[in-house]
Amino acid sequence: MIIVHFEVYVMEGRGWMLHARFPRLERDEAVREAKELETTLGVRTKVLRETYNTDTNVFDEVEVYLSGHNIQAKKSVASGGGGGGGGGGGGGGGKGNGKDKDSGKGGAKNSGAKKAAAPARARSGGPSIGAGAAVLRLTVILLVAAGVGLGVLRLVPSIIVFLYDFGFRITPDEYGQMLIIVFGLVFLMTAVPLGLRFMPRNANLQFRSAAAAGAAPRPQPSEAVKKSLNKLARKAESEMIPESWGDDPEPDPEPEPPPQPEEAPPPPTPAEEPSAAAAAVDAIPSTPAFESTRKVTDRFVDKSMQIVRQVAPSTDKYTTFGLNLFMAGAVQSIARAQKLDSGGQRKLLKTIIEKLGTPGDQAAAFYDKIPEYMGEQRYSGMFEAGKSAMESWVEGDEGTPMIKLQTSLKDWNKPATVKKQSSLMTVMFTDMVGSTDLTQARGDQAAQEIVRKHNAIVRTALTQFAGREVKHTGDGIMASFASAANAVEATIQIQRQVTAHNEKQPNLPLHLRIGLNAGEPIQEEDDLFGSTVQLAARVCAATDSDQTLCTQSVKDLSAGVGVFQDGGMHALKGFRDKFQLWEVVWR
Repeated sequence: MIIVHFEVYVMEGRGWMLHARFPRLERDEAVREAKELETTLGVRTKVLRETYNTDTNVFDEVEVYLSGHNIQAKKSVASGGGGGGGGGGGGGGGKGNGKDKDSGKGGAKNSGAKKAAAPARARSGGPSIGAGAAVLRLTVILLVAAGVGLGVLRLVPSIIVFLYDFGFRITPDEYGQMLIIVFGLVFLMTAVPLGLRFMPRNANLQFRSAAAAGAAPRPQPSEAVKKSLNKLARKAESEMIPESWGDDPEPDPEPEPPPQPEEAPPPPTPAEEPSAAAAAVDAIPSTPAFESTRKVTDRFVDKSMQIVRQVAPSTDKYTTFGLNLFMAGAVQSIARAQKLDSGGQRKLLKTIIEKLGTPGDQAAAFYDKIPEYMGEQRYSGMFEAGKSAMESWVEGDEGTPMIKLQTSLKDWNKPATVKKQSSLMTVMFTDMVGSTDLTQARGDQAAQEIVRKHNAIVRTALTQFAGREVKHTGDGIMASFASAANAVEATIQIQRQVTAHNEKQPNLPLHLRIGLNAGEPIQEEDDLFGSTVQLAARVCAATDSDQTLCTQSVKDLSAGVGVFQDGGMHALKGFRDKFQLWEVVWR
């Protein structure tokens, strides 16, 4: 794991002093703060980029900004060098280039510290060190403890995933609290023993000895400096745990291979040219907000694909559809944080779900279908999971989003036998057109003969394509299918059998309209209820004679089966928004 910070230093009497620490995403803010101090207070400043590799326990610093040498430091500050108090003045003034951390932060290798330590050694009868060295040791101990704590946190997601298969469940809020507790315990268990072992007992004595020996006291900053430093200190305190790590815009010690946007996704089965919709989305200009957002999402998608390969090595179309919903939620979350407009969101989502294997024309249209998908609880669950995962990712937590994706995919792919009360299915309604008029014109006997013929045709198709008759509605049948593809094929056969009957018996004509919708209806006492069933019934009511219409969800879930034509936008009774319907071609 790579942890990156930007540190702002101010030149004082005993050398470069750390005043603020910024997370990796606020590099410009750190430089701006340094320039503001340089302009308003007349002091020299610099900004260092500190990189810490928790795997190798190696620090690296790169100078990002250094104020000009023409800045004149205040006399009261400049006079604090040489053998100054605190044991760090001479060394800090000599090496201000950031290459020697011990010297730049008030180390114990200067002559002033050695002279100040001599009286203390004489009194104590043993070796002792300066206050600067004590501070350095404390800093090293805290960094080591923090590194060990972060290293342990990397193991927590793997443990949670392992325990998940044994029935262990944990909510995202509980997971965040557990991470804080584990980090705190490991930090204390590491820092306390190291402090007792390596921290000197007489460092404070040596500091007093140096002051008693006549060393010049450290000059106090002005009131303006104090106010500015207090402001920076409060900000730095809130950033002690980094908001994010990895994926830094500058090269890291072990950078991951960059994504290859030019590599085309797997081609669809029929080799077709890109549709006009896909070309229109690709033509949307790339703004700076789009490029910065894409840098964040590229690494998120790459990490997500690693999880997908573990959970579902052979990704089918249903799993890809769930991933598309998850990524749609993630795009909406990062777009709000980065203030990305709708055109940028559409282009970013198309780029992402094309990587997941969705053809370009379907990827381009997916953004417009999201409001319709949100009407289904199962779909909206994946969408909300993606939003929550991206929010944690932006905050610097890489473990929680991957845990959330893994659990969401497992729940998404659970078979219906596991979740009896919440299973995905396709609901079909058939309706005989003109049945009332036929009864009045031909009598009850002829009408009943048509009903029997309708029942025979529909029930034969249900048997052949694994459908289940839910109930008879009087003028039609309500049925359900576990597979959307089976439902589409069943409607095609039904319409063709009805046409064959009409050719043989034109004196007893039968005409049907059929509506399909996919979702998670409520199952109770061998019947189905809920918005999924209501929408399927409304789709059937909006269909013309000898026609079959379906919703977007049915078309997406039955990709590769049947031919669909645009059925137009329809305002359905009981639903606020209009729906895009598709006609199943059966002739």
